[in-house]
Amino acid sequence: SACRPAPTRHIIASSALELWFRTLRSECLRQTEYSTPQELRETIAEFVELYSSRRIHQSLGYDTPEEWYMSGIAEAA
Repeated sequence: SACRPAPTRHIIASSALELWFRTLRSECLRQTEYSTPQELRETIAEFVELYSSRRIHQSLGYDTPEEWYMSGIAEAA
């Protein structure tokens, strides 16, 4: 099978996902040793809540991802 370059939208999505994982690792996972898988799941869930609902992002006009997403839905309606 021939190797084909990924479409630009996949490259952009991939880089955003890589940044998200790097942030998760540096701000959350490398800080603590977890005793149980449940403790790790809870920590990741807390990070996702913070990252999506409370943390503002410069690239989104200083909105949270949740605010940015909901404003797009409101504009489309």
